[in-house]
Amino acid sequence: MRLRAAAAAAALLACAACSSQGGARDPGRVVQARPARAAPFSIAGRLYAVKARTLYRFSGTRVTALTHGIAVMDPAISGDGSELAFAQFGDQASTIMLTGSQRMEPRALTPATGPGGRLWAAEPAFAPDGRSLAFLTDRGKGGGPNDLAVWTVDLASRAARPLTRPFAYTGGDSDDVFRPRAEGELLFTTFLYEGDPPAPAARLTWHSLRGGSESYLSPAGERNFQPAPSPDGRFLAFIRARSGGDDLEIVSLPPGPPAPGPPFLTQSATLLQAGVVARPVWAPDGREIAFLMLRGGSYDLYVLKLAVDATGVHPAGPPVALTNGSFFDADSRLAWSP
Repeated sequence: MRLRAAAAAAALLACAACSSQGGARDPGRVVQARPARAAPFSIAGRLYAVKARTLYRFSGTRVTALTHGIAVMDPAISGDGSELAFAQFGDQASTIMLTGSQRMEPRALTPATGPGGRLWAAEPAFAPDGRSLAFLTDRGKGGGPNDLAVWTVDLASRAARPLTRPFAYTGGDSDDVFRPRAEGELLFTTFLYEGDPPAPAARLTWHSLRGGSESYLSPAGERNFQPAPSPDGRFLAFIRARSGGDDLEIVSLPPGPPAPGPPFLTQSATLLQAGVVARPVWAPDGREIAFLMLRGGSYDLYVLKLAVDATGVHPAGPPVALTNGSFFDADSRLAWSP
């Protein structure tokens, strides 16, 4: 059932529990975890995360602040690692910025204003061929609700068009990401109201860019979100909300378009990590997953090594903390490149 609820796009870009809970205090810097009698964990490639709206890069054992004096979120890296995109906040608006990953010279890819007023844009995601970018925006809202929809923009021509039509007054769609090694397959989260009495739900959704067809990957009456496909496109990690927490789960993806349920794809998922987990992202080689997890009032970075066998993907050990009490922004995506 569709229900109109007073939810604005700006509310999706703010997270009440992103920085602190309880009596914990932000130290104002990234605090790397120092395991007893062991060297600090070393990151293969480059892992990007946002703290206090500043973009940081983890590489090896080094942590570098990449932005200064601007407020950003949602880093995304191209498949070859050469280009970096992120959302930058302005005056009651946000734009998608694009820059080289080695030299920070960001330029605007989306407008900050349109016929309907100021615009929000967030969650850029590069297509597998690197020629286009998906993102969330309330562009085209006119006099209607400013719910976020998934759009795509051609990086050469800058021509943009909508891909999805969100349910009205839900805040819109979210978590857009392309399936690697697949032609024209997009995954995202649909927010809607279901049941009687109506209750908020979040359903993982598959979308074909070639024909526009869509199908749900998760059942009604649940909250499943933040899809993260593996680099080879064979597996899908995602967050399942439950009473008292948000668990990280994983499921195998079919070679082609998923069959519509029931049964739904996520109903055969297995647990990777319990707790209050957010923003999973795969290592480029598919052997690890990084995520944010709430511990002691702070969202910190963790890495989980994975083992793959005939039955699927499983943890190869407990998660390793990269930071301790660093208060990362849990409303912002992570990104990981070679």
